[in-house]
Amino acid sequence: MKPAFDPALPPAERALMAEAPEFLHPVPDRPRWGGRVGADAWKALLSASLWGFLPVVAGRLQGRWLFPLGATLQVVQLMIWFFYGFARAFTMGLAVEAVTFLVLLALSGESPVAKLARKHQGRYVADLHLRDAELLERTQKAVAAVLDSSVNRAGLLDDIANTVTLPRQEWEIAETLAEMTRLRREQRAARKGKVTDRIAEMLDAHDGALRLATESLTGRVEALEDYALRVMAADDAYQEWQTLQDLADDGDAYTELLARTVRDRLATEEINQLTERAARVEATLRQSVRDARKAGLVLLPKAG
Repeated sequence: MKPAFDPALPPAERALMAEAPEFLHPVPDRPRWGGRVGADAWKALLSASLWGFLPVVAGRLQGRWLFPLGATLQVVQLMIWFFYGFARAFTMGLAVEAVTFLVLLALSGESPVAKLARKHQGRYVADLHLRDAELLERTQKAVAAVLDSSVNRAGLLDDIANTVTLPRQEWEIAETLAEMTRLRREQRAARKGKVTDRIAEMLDAHDGALRLATESLTGRVEALEDYALRVMAADDAYQEWQTLQDLADDGDAYTELLARTVRDRLATEEINQLTERAARVEATLRQSVRDARKAGLVLLPKAG
């Protein structure tokens, strides 16, 4: 299961969090010193010392693209030593070391994704009960199938705002599933303790409510899947229609070729057959697109 995100989140932050879902659950606490530990400081100090007094070595160790910078700094340091003396060269080395240490220390510490996880807590879903995770995965697959389809990219479903409606549908389903997961875990924890008759009766009632909610949400997911299936059927018809259109573009060449070898009447009949096939496929495409639109419009009232 991939994490689900509130569509209103900034796209750049949403993409960054999606690339590193391991930082999203559990939500990390705010660490002391920005997540930096003693080892970070020692590593920064060691690297800064090399940049201060042996920059050519530091550049060589940290990558080819840094080697020219290290070599340049080393030459400048030696020239200052030669023309102005050791004291000034040493002072320059200390200044470079101090600046490098601060920069490296600022870059170390907590992952930026962990910071975003705290900042946007409640606006993403990354941990679900197995049953709920399965429903979210089915939702995500259906949404992806529609958004990635050729008919959607071609604008043939333009009366349905898929890019707005479907992400909102996915997020609403994910929010509901997150609440259901929380209740399931509460139930499981309650059943581990002492369960009296009254507690068992209440737990059974809660379990029945969860079953009804799951059935209702499953129906909503199935509606999305039905829409995706109809869109994929329209996609197949669209691709077939595109192929026939490409073939029809070459019709003049085929007509000329047939005219060279057989009578014009036979050539005309052959081209007419191709035209009729293209018309049938186009009709099938139009019907498939209409079916997909109807299936998508069924979802719209639920998005409000």
